[in-house]
Amino acid sequence: MRELPRNARLVIVTVVAASLGLSIFAIGQIQQWLPILVFAVLYVLADSLPVGPGTRTAGLTITVTTPVAIAAYIVLGIWGGVLVAVASVCDVTRIAPVKRVFNAGQLVIAVAAGGSIYALLGGTSTLDPSSFPKVLIPALVSGVVYAFINSLLVGVVIAIVEDASSIRLLRDILLRTLLPGVAYSALGMVLAVLWTQVGPLALAFGLLPLFVARWAMGQFAAEQQAYSATIRSLVQAVETKDAYTRGHSERVARASVLIGQAMTISDDRLQALEYAGTLHDVGKLGVPTTVLRKSGKLTKEEFEAIKLHPTRGHDIVRDIRFLDEALAGIYHHHERIDGLGYPSGLKGDQIPEFARMIAVADAFDSMTSTRSYRSARSVDEAMDELLICRGTQFDPQMVDALIFAVSQVGWEPAKPPTADELIAQQGGPVFDDDDPLVAEPRAVAIGEQRAESESVQRQDGVRP
Repeated sequence: MRELPRNARLVIVTVVAASLGLSIFAIGQIQQWLPILVFAVLYVLADSLPVGPGTRTAGLTITVTTPVAIAAYIVLGIWGGVLVAVASVCDVTRIAPVKRVFNAGQLVIAVAAGGSIYALLGGTSTLDPSSFPKVLIPALVSGVVYAFINSLLVGVVIAIVEDASSIRLLRDILLRTLLPGVAYSALGMVLAVLWTQVGPLALAFGLLPLFVARWAMGQFAAEQQAYSATIRSLVQAVETKDAYTRGHSERVARASVLIGQAMTISDDRLQALEYAGTLHDVGKLGVPTTVLRKSGKLTKEEFEAIKLHPTRGHDIVRDIRFLDEALAGIYHHHERIDGLGYPSGLKGDQIPEFARMIAVADAFDSMTSTRSYRSARSVDEAMDELLICRGTQFDPQMVDALIFAVSQVGWEPAKPPTADELIAQQGGPVFDDDDPLVAEPRAVAIGEQRAESESVQRQDGVRP
């Protein structure tokens, strides 16, 4: 509490106070406590039992408690549902007392709001065949309201702490809760029907599929965490060997994902693209350290050794099954649209899509990062250079996609290196194969290629 901004603490105190008032009032409205006790026990079990090592992945969460809360206010009414929500303070997971009380408070308010909407729209706790379909709309709308209020209260605190936009907050919460609210409302209605028509035991069995789904998602999340740990280990090994790559891999992955999002590729492919961007330089593990850290210009033989790093990278990770399409991106990220790249000299659309994306992201980050032999270029300067190389070195679509994405969400370039990092880089080569201006062998013919590309761009109406 002491570390939170004053306005955030005020929101927390207000939520807790309001929920306490609602709870005290609810106690005076209840005559039958056994149904509330059964629901409360079920809620605490659903909220506290370990069902897997993780339940969130790919932006998706499965919760077992939300359908129970919705079923509670449908079956027990507003005040019965409020007292069931109060039971969440008994959560046995290890969270701070203040957070536990606040969580219970926001649930009480959300249940009160959802239950009120359900009653106002004509919802009834007497569920039988004659109740349908008239109770469906009250149930669905109230469930969305419950999910929205529940997310809004904690979202307000986070927005205050992070100084986020309130309009963006409302939009994000609405988008995040609309469809899940409808789905959980339907599940809550099913649980309520089971309770009224079969009895409490049927309610517990009705939750069993959710527990299984949440457990399965936990297994998948654990698998994803293992994948990430594997990638982090490989990246750390590369960064230990080559000071130039520190932070570079993550930024290339981030820029690649921006391009992929602008190209509207699927979420599964975005994940694979992020893997490819992160591991694109893993092949440097197979390049002699003396070559990576040589001071001065490389010999032809040494440069040929550098050019082997995409092949080495492919060899290192080709047996990691989850990389899938990422392998082609790692292997071909130094190909060029005009066919002058390596390792295969592919041209145009022969180059895999991931490799064309990573090539642009790789060059962009290289140009906006400080090197021992030059300062970082500005984002605008890097964009200008990408436009100059558009259609010769880089795929025009990928260049346009990155420029559009950066114009929409911005870009945070690499931080200037510290004194120690500069010292570590001073032993490195005086060229950067990712930088279009100094990469060999392109640097030899850069004047001719630039003049030709500028002429083409002027004809196309593209500003160099």
